[in-house]
Formats: sequence, C-alpha cells, structure tokens
Amino acid sequence: MQPNPSLNRRSNILMLILSSIGILGLLIRSAYLTFTGFSSFDPDSGSSQAASLLSVLGMLFCAGLLLPVLVYTVKRLKGQEILLLTIPPVKVWQGAVLFATWVLVVVIGTVLARLFVYGWAGAALLFLLGISLPILSMVWISTGGLPGGSRQRLWSVFGFGMLGATVLAMLLEFMVIGMAALVIGVVVVAHPELRSVIDQIKTLVTNASTGNMEALLTVLAPYISNPLVILSILVFAAVLAPLIEEAIKPAVIWFLGKHLGSPAEGFGLGALCGAGFALLEGLMAASSLSQMWGFGLAGRAAASLMHITSSGLMGWAIASAQLEKRYGRLALIYLLAVSIHGLWNGSVIMVVYGALRVMIQNMEIDVIGGSFAMGGLGILFLEFVLLLTALPLINYRLRQSNAHQSLR
Repeated sequence: MQPNPSLNRRSNILMLILSSIGILGLLIRSAYLTFTGFSSFDPDSGSSQAASLLSVLGMLFCAGLLLPVLVYTVKRLKGQEILLLTIPPVKVWQGAVLFATWVLVVVIGTVLARLFVYGWAGAALLFLLGISLPILSMVWISTGGLPGGSRQRLWSVFGFGMLGATVLAMLLEFMVIGMAALVIGVVVVAHPELRSVIDQIKTLVTNASTGNMEALLTVLAPYISNPLVILSILVFAAVLAPLIEEAIKPAVIWFLGKHLGSPAEGFGLGALCGAGFALLEGLMAASSLSQMWGFGLAGRAAASLMHITSSGLMGWAIASAQLEKRYGRLALIYLLAVSIHGLWNGSVIMVVYGALRVMIQNMEIDVIGGSFAMGGLGILFLEFVLLLTALPLINYRLRQSNAHQSLR
C-alpha cells in the first residue's frame, strides 16, 4: 500500500506544531526557573540555587534535543529526502569506554560539588553528562543492529518519549493525586480535628529549608513513615503510576505500528521512547540531589535501565499486536512491564521507609527499619542485574530473528 501524501503532510504539519510548542514550553520553563532562582537568591543556601540552575540546564538541554525533530520535519515538508539511520551493534570495548567515562564524570562532579558551597556550579555540565551517558549507552545496546527507519522517525519517537509521554503521564498522575486530595478534603470536613494536624504539617514544612532535602525529610519523617501513609504511597507509586506510565511511554508506536517492518523495530523504537522519558524524568529528579551527587546519578542510571527495558518490551508487543495480531502477547507484556516498574518503585519505597524509621529512632538499632532498607536495596540490585543482563540478550535475539526473516 502506497502512503497517502496528504496524510503524510498533515502528520508532518502536526509534528512541526508539536515540536515547536515543546521547544517553546521548555524555554519558557527555563526562563521561569531562572527568574524564580534569582528572585529567591539566598547566599547561605547553595542547595536551593543548585536545584534551580541544574533544572534550567536540563530544560535547555531537552529543548536542544527537540531541534532535530523540527529540522527534519521542515526538510520533509520541503520534499527533501531523509536518510535512514542504522545503528551498529555496540561492541564490548565501546560499552566499556562509555562506562569508564561515566564513572570519571561522576567522580569529578562529586569532588567539585564537595569542594565548596558553589562547587556544583562548576560541575553543572558534568551533571548533564552524568544523566545522559548511561541513557545513550542503553539506547545503543537496545537498538544497535535493529531496523529503526528514518532519522526523522527516530528523533520524533525520542522526542515524544521525552516530552509528550512525560507531560501526559504527569497530567494523569496529577489527576489521581487530585482525586485523592478531594477524598482527604471530604474526610477533613467530616472530622474537623484532623485540620489541626494538617495545619501543623504545613507549618513545619514552611519553616523547613526548602532547598535542604535532608532537613525536609527530618521534619516529615514522623508523618510519612506512618504505615497507612506508606501504604497509600505504595499503591500510587507501585501500582497506579506504572499502569499509567507503561501505557503512555510507547503510545506513539500505535500510530507507527502498521508502517513498521517487524516487532524487532517496535522494540528499538519503544526503547527510544523509554530513553526520552528517562532523560527528562532524570533531569528533573536529580537536579535537587546536588548534595548527594554520586548517589543521585547512579540511581537515575539504574532507573533509566528500567524505563528503557520496559518500554522496549512494550514497543515489541505493540508491533506484534498490529503486525501479527498477537493481542494476548500485548496483554502479557503490559503486565510484565507494569510489574517490572512497580517492583522497582516499591523497592525504592521500602528503602525510604526503612531509612525514615531509623531517622525517627535517632539512629538507634531498628530491626524493622533496617530490614526494609536492606530488603529494598537487595531487590533493587537483583532487578538491576537481571535487566542489565536481559537488555543485550533481547537485542541479540531480535537481531537474529530479524536476520532470519530477511533471508526468507
């Protein structure tokens, strides 16, 4: 079937509009963060200034990554040919060089950040490398040797994962939080005695240093370590959020499905969606962890692996459903992706809960808190190793399968 020129033109015009809005939105966001950062400047609070500057750099970096989408779309509208892009399989020595470079970036950044109050400013560019290098490596591992299509398609899919999927997922999650807040409001109205507790929490949070995450956690620890609160957070982070994000991250592949050559191509594009999502999420989350530079970058690298692998599997399943009518596979892979994501988030919550219990006990021995923290870390490490092993194996099997199909 020949592509419809009119439909393709409308698609490219829509892509031109969306990429322009995305770039403009990120630039406006960076300008807002710059203004608020200067207006609330506190020479004694380096951590709050770090969060502002690193967030601004992150927004500008993402805006720059959307420029190729804009350029290639304009070329397509002008009738210019867009070359195909084939990413070669990664070699062991190349992966080793990327890993060693990332370790060096993290070490240098950590040293600079700890040298003096504003050391993080000198390491700001290293922050971008510390977030993006692991993602680049995982994208190379997952997509190398697989068909992907034109440069425009690859950049557009990455751009959707980075901005479109992130914004849509956040909107849906905020809706869930809003409904929860509404329920809490109804409960407070029915039980007026709870209002004093909420007002007390607001006062404590207001008086705490907003740029000092450790101080804020110390203030909130007695409340957020409550088992009922932890259970509510667990339901949201380990169940609802994964259900939303794993459906949204690779959603663009539904529009590409019938134009794909094989499920293997869907895996590569799904991994790109996950990479874009992981990049923006990582930049936003790690910008507030300037006091824990190395820990923050290592945590985001591990979380990026989870996002890329789960989205790659979803892309493969979506392509299988559209090309081969395997809807049962899609349902099973969706449950698997949600489980991978939910187990990851749940383990992080276990670690935080255990640490908060220890904090409340003033660092005294707390068997339950220590068990939760160590158990969560153990599960995270095990899942990380399994995903790190699975990603190149999946890529290898898909390359072999794709090569066999090409010979038929």
